[in-house]
Amino acid sequence: MRIFIIHQYFKTPEEGGAIRSFYIAEWLAARGHEVEVITAYNEKHYRKKQIKGFHVHYLPVYYTNHLSFLSRIHAFYRFVRMSLSLFNKLPRPDLNYVITTPLTTGLIALYAKKRRGIPYVFEVGDLWPDAPIALGVLRNKLLKKLAYKLEKISYENASALIALSPDIKRAIEKKIPGREVAVITNMADTRLFSLEQKNSGLQEKFGVQNRFVIVYAGTVGLANHLEYLLDIAALDKEHHLHFIVAGEGARWDAVRQEAEVRALKNISFYSFMDKLGVNELMNIADAIFVSFKHVPVLSSGSPNKLFDGLAAGKLIIINFGGWVKSLIEQHKCGFSYPPGQPRSFFNKIEPYLADPGVLRKAQQNARGLADEFTPEKQLKELDKVIAGLKADKD
Repeated sequence: MRIFIIHQYFKTPEEGGAIRSFYIAEWLAARGHEVEVITAYNEKHYRKKQIKGFHVHYLPVYYTNHLSFLSRIHAFYRFVRMSLSLFNKLPRPDLNYVITTPLTTGLIALYAKKRRGIPYVFEVGDLWPDAPIALGVLRNKLLKKLAYKLEKISYENASALIALSPDIKRAIEKKIPGREVAVITNMADTRLFSLEQKNSGLQEKFGVQNRFVIVYAGTVGLANHLEYLLDIAALDKEHHLHFIVAGEGARWDAVRQEAEVRALKNISFYSFMDKLGVNELMNIADAIFVSFKHVPVLSSGSPNKLFDGLAAGKLIIINFGGWVKSLIEQHKCGFSYPPGQPRSFFNKIEPYLADPGVLRKAQQNARGLADEFTPEKQLKELDKVIAGLKADKD
């Protein structure tokens, strides 16, 4: 099949960040499909590049997490408009694989289906517009109404729906009763990350010798509310903990400034890293931290940093509920504590600090759980989805 993957935020392992769509493109190309990716990047001119057996069309649409709400909407609109323009110049695909967020990619899918009869798979990574509304980012009544309408018709017209978590699947099934929804979570790259002994050279490089290291690697945005982490760091007087935050985002400067104001000496900040840089952090880490603001809809997601932590065999610490909390508790590889209650964090982490054997067992459990989320294991479900579409067509 000729398949177009439409994803505004496509990244390669060399670039770092969320590389789910890279795994999908690589997987489909390896199975003999003719794959092309339509994405955006922060340059001035269109570019086409071949990567591992598939082509990537880079559209010049500037976007960062620092943009205002209106600027983000404009970037989403430009990506839709430029994608449709490119789409009309390319040979017709057999299938579009359309990834949200942003939800506006649904406009591309709907246009291609209506005008050119191209079916599409719709992948839902976050519940939009529920999440931006709950965060107070989307307030305009008309925009909310239009967003919910776009969500509904994007689901209804899809030939297949894929959710990134069981919680998202349940939410979609409530919105569109009777629709079948497959689940393909984010993925643990057990080829890149592994459970290994700490490297003394890396410990010295990051200045964390003889410390219990907790790493947060990812977006520092409104939804993540890393002030929760600062609250923990401020209370740590005797545990010899050290916190590392590596990333970027709309709240990056504000969080760093607050750490300086609070004179926190047990936290270090590093700018965004590629996967190899994150691998260095994982080597020196004892635990990884995954944070969301106390907004229930956010707990439905499938955070990338969780899967990196599992693959690296780290204690998983989260501050939210949902399917991830159930997962790590069932497999005894971490804990959840109530956000905004840092003293509860210390009660929960104490057994792992007091007994290296307890920590080591949780880390081994994390690595074992990672085997359930490798690209090879998760993307077999995608093969089933595509086979079903072929059968329906025949």
